[in-house]
Amino acid sequence: MKSIFLILFSVIACVLNAQTATEKVTWDYPVRYGTPEWETLNTFQERLNAFNIPDEIIKNISTEELVKVCLSYPWWGLIDAYNDRRTGFGIIVGYFNGFRELFRRTDAATQLLKEYDKMDPLAVDPEWTDLQKGLYCFQFEKIEMFLSKKPMIRQLDEEGVRRLTETVLSKYQKKRMLPEIYSLYNLSPTVAVCLNIIEKENSELLNNRYDVNMFRNTVMSNDIRFLDAMVELLKKKD
Repeated sequence: MKSIFLILFSVIACVLNAQTATEKVTWDYPVRYGTPEWETLNTFQERLNAFNIPDEIIKNISTEELVKVCLSYPWWGLIDAYNDRRTGFGIIVGYFNGFRELFRRTDAATQLLKEYDKMDPLAVDPEWTDLQKGLYCFQFEKIEMFLSKKPMIRQLDEEGVRRLTETVLSKYQKKRMLPEIYSLYNLSPTVAVCLNIIEKENSELLNNRYDVNMFRNTVMSNDIRFLDAMVELLKKKD
């Protein structure tokens, strides 16, 4: 009888352990603007720290979930608080441990590409307010800023690069169909992804180009001809 009890206990323990092992770890910024805890934070640094993911969460969260957490970071808007977008992105990466952890994940680019694939630049509701339209446009910029970085593109194999190429070209083409929604500012990070692919595949195409270097340093351009030309260069790189 005792042995049967021990067997049953072992089976139950295994089931419970399996459930615990497969339980999805998530994170949803419990402290943010509007919460009572937010009002107790007196400094900019304290508020930045409140967004950081606890160690026990960040060690166990899947890359798929981490991507979602990073894309919903409450202070993404700080990217535009500096002289250029590249500087702004570098600074917010330094602010948030979730961004830094994402760059350490070897499957980050694959998971970002999955999210990017789901997004449709043409899915803009004409009834939306200007604010809603702007926020929708900004969702593309978040992913594109990550995918425009060399550590991300290095993670992708040949098939991954091919998929990213097809995806980013499609996104750019669709954005160009709605110039009243997607400005040059919205097109620039899409082109930054294109340049990142070209650099990985055939960097000689970009050597000693002043306009390319200027764009790299800012991820901003007010010249649609330059942006279109970089997209065409990606199409012809092979």
